[in-house]
Amino acid sequence: MSRQPCQDKSVFLAKLCFAIWCCTLVITVSAADIDWKKLEEKAKEYQNKQSGGKNIEVGGKSVNITMPSQPTGRNIDNSELVLSDADQRYISVHMKLANRHFSRKNYPRAIEEVELVFERQPDHPGGRFMRAVIAARLKDHVTAWHNITIARDKDPENAKIKSFVEKLKTVSPEPQKTIGVPGIFRPIPVSASEKTFDIIERLLKDPSSHNITSIDFDDFKIEGNSVWVQMRINCSSIVQKANIAAALEKASSGRCEILSGPPPQGEEKLLEVKFEIPEMAVENKDVKPAADLREFIKLIAEETDVAISDSEERDAENKTLETSYEIASRDFKTLNDFLRKLSPYAIKFRLINMKLAYLAGSQDLIWRCRIQVFYQLS
Repeated sequence: MSRQPCQDKSVFLAKLCFAIWCCTLVITVSAADIDWKKLEEKAKEYQNKQSGGKNIEVGGKSVNITMPSQPTGRNIDNSELVLSDADQRYISVHMKLANRHFSRKNYPRAIEEVELVFERQPDHPGGRFMRAVIAARLKDHVTAWHNITIARDKDPENAKIKSFVEKLKTVSPEPQKTIGVPGIFRPIPVSASEKTFDIIERLLKDPSSHNITSIDFDDFKIEGNSVWVQMRINCSSIVQKANIAAALEKASSGRCEILSGPPPQGEEKLLEVKFEIPEMAVENKDVKPAADLREFIKLIAEETDVAISDSEERDAENKTLETSYEIASRDFKTLNDFLRKLSPYAIKFRLINMKLAYLAGSQDLIWRCRIQVFYQLS
């Protein structure tokens, strides 16, 4: 009787070892059944497709692979700007300072303060009204209309704004078309280079642009008093031709022409289009010299939080420096912020191409852009 437990234990261990050996054999056989080379080829096929994970058949077995995907579009949020308590305090302080300088007729300082207000609330009606009044007193009626139009759109029933508009009409007729781009609260563009970026920024705020994944641009074409910008738009799904053309026409205050005809089957995601920028030169006529160009570009890139990964430079004719930048930015507005700081020092600049991408190692969207800039050499 005393040997029975030992015998039972030996039998149990023998059965356990046999079971483990069987499991090992099954695993080995299952692994041998998978064609790993074929699996790798299948994985490569899905690498550039949108996928959170896909099941593929390999050797009669279903295997799940998860690969990083390419972005297929953006969520466009055009809801009204919500100001934090800190923003409101900041605006209040700088509006008080602007009013103080304005009352003393120190207009340059008043403009500096009100521009700080616009950084937090671009359509601040009081700030835009003050900027319009200053411009009118300085007989800069274009700037006056630009700012009072924004103020009127924001606060249409304001009696002071209404009164100012009527007075401004007596010295300068209200323009039928604005030089600036509606909905883009920046200083009036001084060149077609600047306005092109404002137009693209406005296009990318339109819901019809949500599935745009890349755009390629041709060089500027001048026809009479107009500058034309031609581009090829790639979308992840069917392109909304009519809506995109309408958005470009409204933003540019010029004509827009769809160049691509009815697409072949399967190519409804492509659109070739050109838009007009009327009565504006490509180049900036009042270029400022930059003492240390490389350091200056590095500084404004840090200020606006864009990444310049590469650049190429070459001397062009007429003492100009042609530079191409590879730039990544979290949104197109940020890229335009960078270029507006660069613009006073550039003869002209243009987009070569732009592509929606994921920030490495995350699902955060960025625009990867190639920009060409021409600087004046001393």
